[in-house]
Amino acid sequence: MLSYRGFTALTAAVLILPPLSRAPTTTKYRIDQSLSQETDATAAGGAKETLSFHTSSFITVTLADSGGGKAMRVVIDSLRGDSTTPIPAAVFDSARGVEFRGFVERSGKPSGLIPVTGSSAATQVQGLLSDFFPWIRSGLKVGESWADTTAKVNGVGADSVTVRRVTAYKAAGTETRGSRKAVLVTENFTSSVAGTQPTPNGPARIEGNGSGKGSYYVGSDGRYLGGTWQHRSSLKVSGSFAPAPLPITITQLTKVTTLK
Repeated sequence: MLSYRGFTALTAAVLILPPLSRAPTTTKYRIDQSLSQETDATAAGGAKETLSFHTSSFITVTLADSGGGKAMRVVIDSLRGDSTTPIPAAVFDSARGVEFRGFVERSGKPSGLIPVTGSSAATQVQGLLSDFFPWIRSGLKVGESWADTTAKVNGVGADSVTVRRVTAYKAAGTETRGSRKAVLVTENFTSSVAGTQPTPNGPARIEGNGSGKGSYYVGSDGRYLGGTWQHRSSLKVSGSFAPAPLPITITQLTKVTTLK
C-alpha cells in the first residue's frame, strides 16, 4: 500500500513534467508589395529617374514548438510581378518551392529568414519576405506596449546592407477577422541603412534613414492574421561614378492577407 508521503512525492513528480508539445500550425499568406524609387542623378549629369512596381507572393508558413520558441518554415507557393518589376519572370518561376527557415522566440519576436538552399532565386526574392512576419504572441492584452531594436544584414561581403530598426508596439484594440477575435497591434518605427552594393559602374556606398508605421492582427491563440505597413526611406548612394552622393527616395507599401 502506497503511503501518504509516497503519494505526495509521486504527485509532485507528475506535476513538474513539461507540457506536451502542440501540433505544428500551418497558415497560408498572400504578401502584396508596392515599391516606388526615385533617383536624382543630376549631380552626375543625369536626370531624375522613377521606378515603380508591384509583386505578389503566396507562401505557406509552418510553426512548430522548439526549444525556447517556435521553429518557422516558409515555402514559396508562387510569385508574380507586374511588367515593370526588375526581377525577371524566370526568377519568380524558379523560386517556386524555395524554402526558408526562421525562428520565433517565446516572447513572440521573429528572427530573419534564411534560405535552406543557396539558389540564386532564393537570394533575389529573399527581400520580398524579410519583414512580412511581425512580433506576435498569445495572450496579448489591449493597452500593452513594448519596444524592440533589430539589425539585419542582407547579402555578404561587398554586397551587403545592414538595416537597423527601432520599433514601438502597442496592443491598441480588438477586432474580428473573419470568424476570429483578434488583437490589433500598431507599430511605429525608425530605421537606418548602411552598406555597399556592386553596380555596373563600380562599387556603391549606401546610407540613409527612414520611418514607417503599420498595424496587424494577432488571434487569441497567437496566430498572425495579417496586416499593412508603409515605409519611406531617404538614402544617398556614392561612388566613383558620381562627383557627389545621389539622393534616392524609396516608398514601400506592404499588405499581408491570411488565406487559410
